[in-house]
Amino acid sequence: MIILVAVDRKGAIGKDNGLLYRVPEDLKNFKALTTGNVVVMGRKTLESFPGGKPLPNRLNVVLSSRYENTAGYENLLVARSALELFTLLEEHGKDKKVFLCGGESIYKAFCGACDGAIITEIDSETPDADAFFPALSREDGWQLEETSEWETSVSGLRYRFVTLKKEV
Repeated sequence: MIILVAVDRKGAIGKDNGLLYRVPEDLKNFKALTTGNVVVMGRKTLESFPGGKPLPNRLNVVLSSRYENTAGYENLLVARSALELFTLLEEHGKDKKVFLCGGESIYKAFCGACDGAIITEIDSETPDADAFFPALSREDGWQLEETSEWETSVSGLRYRFVTLKKEV
């Protein structure tokens, strides 16, 4: 699995079950990477999408013991446990890239199972964020692979993409 996340300078990723920042270039990158592949998320992340609907043109896998609304969605699967998640990924994600897309509890639980990360660093801080991304450290095997130059979004925010690989 590959982590996909946008973080500010303090590692904040969200507030009130929503994104902290709108960086259209990040959303475009997210779409380009995940279309045709698999996205793994928690229930709250799915519910934060427009209409609470799964993202089109990719398989959405929700890890939740409480999510029930799968009727009518061909591109949505629900895993009730980590074991069920990995079983579903083995069945449905064999020839696809699998991206871990949040939220905070999903990142905390599954970062150790990931072998790569694509992090959008946003050069800003939100003092009242309530969701944070766990730090990925060298001690845990994470190595910097690539960092893009800082760019300024059409929204006015500075951002860059950082790619990490996990040494096994």
